[in-house]
Amino acid sequence: MEHPISFYSKKLTKCQMNWSTIERELYAVLSALKKFDCWIFGSQIQVVSDHNPLSFLTKGFPHGAKLARWAVALQRYELRIIYRKGKNHGNADVLSRLPFSD
Repeated sequence: MEHPISFYSKKLTKCQMNWSTIERELYAVLSALKKFDCWIFGSQIQVVSDHNPLSFLTKGFPHGAKLARWAVALQRYELRIIYRKGKNHGNADVLSRLPFSD
């Protein structure tokens, strides 16, 4: 059974909005890891995502320099990325749908 202890959301810049989907998804993971680093570093971490390509980042070499750098940054953590279909996520996208002001 999953018991989230916190939620985190961040608005992307105009430049970041032009990134590919996998870049935006991985940036979200890295931002959350950085935000909660003092609580999660050294622990086993499970990331559940509805973006299937993320699950392959820890299993092979990603395409592109940015993804490669970010994949190396993930190695700092005991990370397991699990794919789950969006329809099975419940309300996981709630924070991304909230309006933000600058």
